[in-house]
Amino acid sequence: MALNLDEVDRKILRELQRDGRASFRDISSRISVSTPTVSSRVQAMLDVGLIKGYSTVLDADMLGQVSVALTLESKPADIDRVVDKIKDEEIVRQIYVLSDSRILCILAFFNQTKYQKFLESLGKISEIVRMDNSMVMRVPKESPRAALTDEAGLLIKCYYCGHMMRDEGVKIKLDGKYHYLCCSVCERLYREKYEKLKKSAGIVKTPMVEEVPVHAH
Repeated sequence: MALNLDEVDRKILRELQRDGRASFRDISSRISVSTPTVSSRVQAMLDVGLIKGYSTVLDADMLGQVSVALTLESKPADIDRVVDKIKDEEIVRQIYVLSDSRILCILAFFNQTKYQKFLESLGKISEIVRMDNSMVMRVPKESPRAALTDEAGLLIKCYYCGHMMRDEGVKIKLDGKYHYLCCSVCERLYREKYEKLKKSAGIVKTPMVEEVPVHAH
């Protein structure tokens, strides 16, 4: 299901992409809305997972890093196994699974020894049937993968069953946080599970519950 972002949401996101250190007060001044509005909108986007976090962008060239684009080929059934075996390697910075059963990895390293050891470890992964690599010589453009456009919406999975929400769905507020469910059945089961988890954790406070339409902020 696509949850529409309005103009205020997009303005807030653009300000955060431009300067992740900006305070809610600064953002509210720049886009002419109240500070509580910015705070509540950001919290809602954090809750749903649109904002994944805040980080500092470093200049790889100034750190003396070498970057390599590496493609790995395997059978479609083996792709997940290959990804699981390489995703925790520090040298691997990004992994993209392509439509032609290849895996594109962006590597970054300081010395050839670490790179060679990584290539040797790949040779021991039986599911990899072919490997190609090219050194990155220049980076004329490097932007965040998420492109914020006027048509952008959110695709949300039901918090209980995990299925993509195709209809309006239900948005509930439990203990100050929003939760998204695809139907009334999942809502009931999710509430029951939520209460059981709270009881098992020793939390007896009655949750603050508010049911609102999915598209409302």
